[in-house]
Amino acid sequence: MDELSALYVLTDRLYRAKSNHEAFEAGLDAIRDGLGCRRASMLLFDDAGVMRFVAWRGLSDSYRHALAGHSPWKAGERNAEPILVTDIAETSEPTSVKDRIASEGIVGLAFIPLIAQGEVVGKFMTYYEQKHSFAGHELDLAMTIARQIGFYLERTRAEEARKLAEDELRASEQQFRLMSEHAPVMIWTCDASGKCTNLNSMLREFWGVTSEEIPTFSWHPTIHPDDAADIGARMMDALTTQSSVTVQGRYKNHKGEYRVLLTVARPHFSTKGQFRGLIGVNVDITESERAEAALRHSEERFRSAVEAAPSGMVMTDGNGRIILVNLHAEAVFGYEREEMIGRGIEMLVPEQFRSSHPLFRGKYGSRPLARPMGAGRDLYARRKDGSQVPVEIGISPIQTSEGLMTLASIVDISERKRSETQRDLLMAELNHRVKNTLAVVQGIAHQTFRGTPATEAHAAFEGRLMALSAAHNILTQTSWEHASLDQLVSDSLQIRGTFTNRVTTSGPAIRLQPNQALSVALALHELLTNAVKYGALSNDAGKVSVEWARTENPKPRLKLIWSELGGPAVSAPSQRGFGTRLIVGGLAADLEAEVAMEFQPQGLVCKIDAPLQEGILAQ
Repeated sequence: MDELSALYVLTDRLYRAKSNHEAFEAGLDAIRDGLGCRRASMLLFDDAGVMRFVAWRGLSDSYRHALAGHSPWKAGERNAEPILVTDIAETSEPTSVKDRIASEGIVGLAFIPLIAQGEVVGKFMTYYEQKHSFAGHELDLAMTIARQIGFYLERTRAEEARKLAEDELRASEQQFRLMSEHAPVMIWTCDASGKCTNLNSMLREFWGVTSEEIPTFSWHPTIHPDDAADIGARMMDALTTQSSVTVQGRYKNHKGEYRVLLTVARPHFSTKGQFRGLIGVNVDITESERAEAALRHSEERFRSAVEAAPSGMVMTDGNGRIILVNLHAEAVFGYEREEMIGRGIEMLVPEQFRSSHPLFRGKYGSRPLARPMGAGRDLYARRKDGSQVPVEIGISPIQTSEGLMTLASIVDISERKRSETQRDLLMAELNHRVKNTLAVVQGIAHQTFRGTPATEAHAAFEGRLMALSAAHNILTQTSWEHASLDQLVSDSLQIRGTFTNRVTTSGPAIRLQPNQALSVALALHELLTNAVKYGALSNDAGKVSVEWARTENPKPRLKLIWSELGGPAVSAPSQRGFGTRLIVGGLAADLEAEVAMEFQPQGLVCKIDAPLQEGILAQ
């Protein structure tokens, strides 16, 4: 009954203990009263793992100093068993230890481990002045006392840990509130139901809310009506699933202005894992949104302008990679834009210049200026099919947030090159024709004025020059490429003028080369002049017919017949004059024609038979 009473008293005192000192004193009393010893002690491991006296009865200071740290177990050791010593002198302890214990008047003693959470945290000692053999009930009582003290130590340490955690949590929350209160961003917290629990200074100022109004404040009415449904649904989902959320929307501030806020919220849990709500940050991105919108609009306008440009446009980055092309560039190079984007600009450079092109790019990057590329040189670009196309290229540097870009304008000048070549050929041909014409004029002048009265020669010369001029006018209309035989006959014979009703023509469409056109024009002029002076057009009744045809067998030939009707009878001249020589000689030279002059009673008939050779006459 004394043992049970001692245990009851110990349990009650440990439950009521306000400090470790009270608990340790209760333990020593229970050991003394229950185990019948006058002296006892209690020791605990300190933070360094050294066993230290924390309570004692009947022990000297020198003894405690000498035996401090002596322990049969290490801190945290498991499965420790009591050690019962009947006589210290009979143990294997060092002599110095045995002598010091004996000097304190101790003979028998017991080491009883104190266990907390299964690990040794200390011990209590019982001391006897005589040899002492421990009975079974004594050992059971000692272990029971040790367990009670161990339970107390577990509870005390758990309470201390809880208080420490609470203190740290309060300090953390205070630190968080202090930090968030003056943070340069808007910070808020809400509970598990979404009710606002804290707004920092910046956010209170945004909504015009005082600290006292926070418990009753709701931010939902400040959301723009068009954004409210989406934001509300996503925030509720984050609360329900206890997960993070990022949402953007427009909120009305205390001035009544809508501002775009980017909200990032994270779930907040207690130390026990209980969901306590959300902690969020609002960032006002209104200005950046406006800037991005303006940038997007600017980029759209730029891309639209590039796309609508009448020349090929290609933009490259600092590494020479193509990042933008327009529709016209696709047509110039024969690639789809997807085939060009992301690839090096050298894909568009002819093979023979490809290896040196990066060097030119590097030089341009060191001194970027808007200028024509390859000034004074002929430039060529490579198409997808491997062919080369002549181009003109203008390059302009564009400084962007991603570094220096280069915009190139590429113009396909193939047509211009062909036109220039054609022009050069035409000028050379024209120069040649003018020289030939001047030579003809010189010859005509020489023959016309030789042995002929001045007045008559002047008129003849002027008429022949007018015939040449008419042919020149026709050739000019076709850039001296050809002359229509029908138009040449019509203009040379003045069918739309003086002899409208007296000259008839018929024949298929045939085109003459420039030199042949001049010869035919002069021949027709001479025939017309002769008809006006001596033939069918010398009276009011005569008429002239000009017919031509094309024959194919055995080879293509041109047959032209000049026929006069109703004029005075004419006979062959006794000698060939300059006009006849001009007709026959000119046509024979330029048309390789056979010319027959027949002087019939009804009038002159001139027959021209010329081969239709490719490159001389064309239909």
